[in-house]
Amino acid sequence: MKNEMKPQTLKGFNDYFSDDMRIRNFIRDSFRDLAQEYGYEPLETPALEYSDLILGQSGAEAEKLYYKFKDNGDRDVMLKYELMIPMCRAVAQNINNISFPFKRFQIQNVWRAENVQRGRLREFKQIDIDILGTDSPVTDAEIIQFGLAFLKKIGLKNFQVRINSREIIQGLVEVLNIEKEKFEAVYISIDKLGKIGEEKVITELTENAKIEKEKVEKLLSILGSNDIENISEILSSSKDGVKGLSNVQSIISILKKAGIEKDFVKFDLSLARGLASYTGAVWEFEIIDGNVGSVSGGGRYDKAVSKYIGREIPATGTSFGLERLTEIMKDRDIIDDFSKRNSTLIIPLDENSLESAFLVARKLRENNIDTTLFPDFLKLKDSLRFADRKGFTWVIIIGEDEISKNKIQLKNMSNKEQSSIDIESAIKEILTK
Repeated sequence: MKNEMKPQTLKGFNDYFSDDMRIRNFIRDSFRDLAQEYGYEPLETPALEYSDLILGQSGAEAEKLYYKFKDNGDRDVMLKYELMIPMCRAVAQNINNISFPFKRFQIQNVWRAENVQRGRLREFKQIDIDILGTDSPVTDAEIIQFGLAFLKKIGLKNFQVRINSREIIQGLVEVLNIEKEKFEAVYISIDKLGKIGEEKVITELTENAKIEKEKVEKLLSILGSNDIENISEILSSSKDGVKGLSNVQSIISILKKAGIEKDFVKFDLSLARGLASYTGAVWEFEIIDGNVGSVSGGGRYDKAVSKYIGREIPATGTSFGLERLTEIMKDRDIIDDFSKRNSTLIIPLDENSLESAFLVARKLRENNIDTTLFPDFLKLKDSLRFADRKGFTWVIIIGEDEISKNKIQLKNMSNKEQSSIDIESAIKEILTK
């Protein structure tokens, strides 16, 4: 054929076949099941939102990455950049039908015009939990407790949560006599410390934000120290700073009471988080070994809903990226230990064996055994080669001899052992191994 089109995906957009989907489904299902155990309710919001309802919530840096356009009705719309702000819009729109505290979880795609690199795509799936309607530090602690439990549930081991507060950083800005209107520039630059280093942060804040170098260097010096007593003294003249530090101490204390070991929680003054919507405590979950870094970020965003209804609805939550977790689990072969299921391929040797093959398949599925019926009549060695390549745990062979004896041939693909057996005995063997 002439004029063939080359099949390709847009940069930053992926197809996912079975090997990836097995891991993605395992992570998604683990998150959903744990969220429901903790009492969170499911929510979905549309892919498209009115742009003016979202603009101004996430900050100038985030808005550079929005996919905005006019639709066929000449409306200004955008693909959702994150799950949190559209969720706030949905809560505000349905405020009279929601009982607070409102605990929700959400698993949906988001879109960002990112510079594509490993772990950063332009379409990816976020998995979020949030609690709205209370400013209790118990809710922040529960979100963190959930995040730690989730990472453990999917098989990760060496991880921790770093925690700080926007109010602490705001307090430091205040005591260093840095202009209040430069606070956003400060936390955006601090958020880049781990990526671009101290010297570039100093350059950003002195040259771009026009903050005196002496104040910037003093700020970075303080951020390098995580001594709570020393920070408490520095912040003593700042109402916001004192409040933020007290809140972080309360969250850490509650986590201790919940049985979270101190090695899993780290107070880190250099943590800022980049989104403008955060108002209080912020945190990141990070994998300590393997140079992985952050896998989730979250915090308190008490003013996000007020844009829509004119009054504050306190809120807190955290967000994981499914693709990033998938890559980590693939690199560490964790999925083989946590998500393998018994799967069976039924091979009818000829057309006369089809009826028996369908009956056997039905019995296996009734016993919750994943079952595939091979549709072609090939040489047995070719069918077995397919089973081996696809990773089936078991193969059932049905031919004329098996039908006459009311038996099947059951082959264990891991050790290649094969036996003639009745279907009920076969089901028991599959389920017990």
